[in-house]
Amino acid sequence: MRTIYIIFKSQKLGIITGFTVTALLILGSLIMNYNPRAYEGLSGEDISFFFAHKRPIHLWFYLLFLACILYGVNTFLCTLDSIIRKTRSGVKKITLYGASVVHIGFVITLIAHLIGGLYSTTEPPVSVAEEWTDLGGIEMKVTDLKTSSYPNGMPRKITASVVVRKDGNEFTDTLGYNNPVLLQHGISEILMRDYGWIASGVVLKVDNHPYRLKVSETFTANGKQVCVADLYMPPQYRYPVLKLVTAAGTNPVFLSIGDDNAQEIHGAKVSFEDINSVPGVLVSVKKNPSIPLTFVTIFFFSAGMILVVFRMIYRTVTT
Repeated sequence: MRTIYIIFKSQKLGIITGFTVTALLILGSLIMNYNPRAYEGLSGEDISFFFAHKRPIHLWFYLLFLACILYGVNTFLCTLDSIIRKTRSGVKKITLYGASVVHIGFVITLIAHLIGGLYSTTEPPVSVAEEWTDLGGIEMKVTDLKTSSYPNGMPRKITASVVVRKDGNEFTDTLGYNNPVLLQHGISEILMRDYGWIASGVVLKVDNHPYRLKVSETFTANGKQVCVADLYMPPQYRYPVLKLVTAAGTNPVFLSIGDDNAQEIHGAKVSFEDINSVPGVLVSVKKNPSIPLTFVTIFFFSAGMILVVFRMIYRTVTT
C-alpha cells in the first residue's frame, strides 16, 4: 500500500499526467474540429454527452477523463504530503503554506468541473413576452427591449428589462447576451438566445367595427360567436393568416391579412387588419450545481496567492 501511495504522489507522475492532459486536449480539439457531426448536441461543459453516446471516436475524451482523475489524485496527495511534512517539521509561518492552499484550490476546481460536467443541464429555448411565462419553477415576463446597432446594421447591445417571479417573490432585472439573470447564487441562470417582436394579438374589423383580440378569444358577427383559433406567420405561410372557427363541427375560415382579403362570416364582412406586436426574447434556463464550489475555489486561489506574495515580499525585505 505504501508503494502505491509513493507512486501516486510522485512528482514525476504529476508532470507526466499534466503533459498527457494537455496533449489529449489538443487532440480532442482537432478531432472535434474535423468531425463536427460526431459532436452534434454537445454544449458547454456537459460531459454526460460522451457517456450517453459511446463511440470509438470519443476515445480521446475517455483517456482525458482518466488522466484528469489521476492528475487530481496526484495533486491532492502531493499537497497532503507537503502539509504533513511542514507540520511535522514545526513550520508555523502561515506564508509557507501558500502554495499548498493554491493546490487545494486546484483540486476543488477539478471536482467542480466534474460535478458541473455530469450534472449541469440546459432546458430547451422558450419565448417570453409581456405575459408571465413558466420556465420550470420560475416565471418571467418582458417589460421593455432596447437595442443598438453598429453602422453596418449588426446588433451592438441588446438589453431586455424583465420581471422574474419565484416562490411568490418578484424582482426586476436586465437580460442580455452576456448578461444572464442569475438565481440561487448562480446555480440557475436564464440565458438569452434571441430577441425580437412577438405577435401578441390581432386587429380585426367586423362591419367596420374594430376588435383587438388574442388567440383563443372570440368576437360577435351578427350575434354569433367566432373564435380566433390560431395565427400563422411566415415562413409557414407567405403572409400572416388567421384561423377562425365559427361553430363546432364546421370548417374553419382562413383569413389572410389585408382589407382586400376580407370574407363574409355569418353575413358580416370580416377583415384581418393588423398584428399587435410586443417585445420578446427567446431564453433557456441553465442549471449548474458546481457554482458554489467555484466560489470556494476563488477563495482558496486568492488566499494562496496572497500568502505566496507576502512570502516573496518578506524574503525580499530580509535579504
